Amino acid sequence: MREQLLKTALLQFQAAHAKAQSNLEIYLNNATGIGEHPDVVAEIVQLVNAITEAEEGKKYIREKLSNEYDNRKRIQRTDK
Repeated sequence: MREQLLKTALLQFQAAHAKAQSNLEIYLNNATGIGEHPDVVAEIVQLVNAITEAEEGKKYIREKLSNEYDNRKRIQRTDK
């Protein structure tokens, strides 16, 4: 159950990263998306922060999943 929850959280961070990255690309490459937001720089900073947060979340969860996998392997080796 714990592993499934971590995997689900990882998927959420991956989705948040993809969404923020896509929106940032629109701001940087498509002038039509800028018209409805008067403070483009603030929007870009917010998207960069969202990308960074998602990357940190993904990194943390991957480390947790890796550590749990390593711990299970060690336990299996000692059980034999």
